Amino acid sequence: MLEITAVRKNYKIGNDIVKAVNNAGFKVEKGDSIMIFGHSGSGKTTLLSIIGGLTRPDSGTVKYGDTDLWSLSDNELSEFRNRRINFIFQFSSLIPTLTVLENILLPTAFNKSGDRNRNFDAKDLLTMVGLKDKFNAYPSQLSGGQQRRAAIARSFINNPEIILADEPTGDLDEETEAEMLALCKSMNVDKGITFIIVTHNTDIAKQCNKHFVMNRGILTPKAMG
Repeated sequence: MLEITAVRKNYKIGNDIVKAVNNAGFKVEKGDSIMIFGHSGSGKTTLLSIIGGLTRPDSGTVKYGDTDLWSLSDNELSEFRNRRINFIFQFSSLIPTLTVLENILLPTAFNKSGDRNRNFDAKDLLTMVGLKDKFNAYPSQLSGGQQRRAAIARSFINNPEIILADEPTGDLDEETEAEMLALCKSMNVDKGITFIIVTHNTDIAKQCNKHFVMNRGILTPKAMG
C-alpha cells in the first residue's frame, strides 16, 4: 500500500544542521496499524508530515502503490490527500466560525466526486464520539476534550484509506482516551482503514500491529513484548 524509502529532511538552525529525518524507510500493508514512538524533537512529526504530503523531503521517496507522492504537482497532491489520506493533528484545529457539524463536513467540500451529501454520515460520526447534542455548537462552546473528539470524527468523514495521527489522544482524560482508541481500533479492524500513529504514549502500542522507535531522526523497528 505504502513504501517509504531513504527519506531525509534537514533543517538549518543558526549555524547547525538538524537531521530531523535521517534515512527513514518502512513498508505499510493495507489494514496495518503502526505506532512510531519517540520523545519530543525526535523527528516523528516531521516524518508523518512527509508521508502525508505536507512537508517535502530533501531526498527519498514516498510511494502509495505506483504513485510517487512527491512527483505530483501541488494540485494533484492536494487532490490525492483529499481522496486517500486524512489526519488527526496534535491540536484539534477546528475553525472557530463553523459549527461542529460544519467542521466535520469541511473535508467533503474539496472532494470532486460529486456525491458529497454527507450530513447523515457526519451526525453518525459525532454520535459515535459522544457529541450527538453538539451538532450546532461552536468550538468555543466545547471543552478541549470535546474538540479533540470532533477532530477525530472529522478524520473519518471522507472514508480515507489511511489516517496519519499525531498524538491523537494527547489532551484526553484516561476514560475518553480509551473510548477514542477503541473507535480507531474498530475503524481499523471493521473498515480496513490503515493507521500510522506517532506518539510518546506507550499505552497506544497495544492497539498496533507494528512498532517503530524514532530517536534523533533515525527510525528503527521495535519488538513489543
